[in-house]
Amino acid sequence: MSGEVDPKENIGKPYKRGMLPYGGATQRGMVAIVVTKEEFDDKMNRLKSIQW
Repeated sequence: MSGEVDPKENIGKPYKRGMLPYGGATQRGMVAIVVTKEEFDDKMNRLKSIQW
């Protein structure tokens, strides 16, 4: 079974399509900010809990 790769390992590497599965930002062609699965799931759960 393959484990999930830590997205923080990509910070500072050249940006390649698909390297930021949960979001993030690039600067000058390099990965500057990444979002972890836990951060993404937390944000999505908070958004789902909003009552419109």
